[in-house]
Amino acid sequence: MPNRDLEPELIQRAIAGDRASLSQLLLFHHDPLRRHIVHESTGQQLGVMLVDDILQQTFVRAAQSIKTFENREASSLRGWLKTIATNLIKDARKRRGRERRAAAQHISHSDDGSFLQAVDRLSGDVTPPIKRVQRSESIRRLRVAMASLPTEQRDVVQRYYLQTQSLEQIAESTGRTISSIRGSCYRARKNLRSLMGGSSLYFSN
Repeated sequence: MPNRDLEPELIQRAIAGDRASLSQLLLFHHDPLRRHIVHESTGQQLGVMLVDDILQQTFVRAAQSIKTFENREASSLRGWLKTIATNLIKDARKRRGRERRAAAQHISHSDDGSFLQAVDRLSGDVTPPIKRVQRSESIRRLRVAMASLPTEQRDVVQRYYLQTQSLEQIAESTGRTISSIRGSCYRARKNLRSLMGGSSLYFSN
């Protein structure tokens, strides 16, 4: 967890393209941001959108647009993230009718249960059982690390580890070869190890 005093430096590194610094920043703001989303979404009709869907999308949006944060005060980063999340909640509410119609085909897989399963699959089931508190931390780190991955790798992780699609299914739906998908999985795991820091000790080769 980054020291608050280091946040300005981490922001500048993230703006410069350092994915590890970006991941540390998002991890630092994970819990307060999630509480904000829970509060803002209470009583909202969001269709199939869940709190963790919005949290994940907020991290992805932040990762994609972190360069626009340049020249702002570090203290405003949390407010910036909250604004992204609030706008996503508003968008989800407006789209609730369409999401209801699509719910049968697009089931959400972004709850903590699925992220826990992803942590287990990424670990290869060859490490000793992870204590509950360690798994909870791994879920947080996985969520923010995914947002920092290149789009192609994030998509493969989402499909393979969260939605449990097979390599064949992913290849068919994306028009890529199985070998190419397997390579993306390998690169994604490698990047996740780096971005997740200590949690990467739970990942096998």
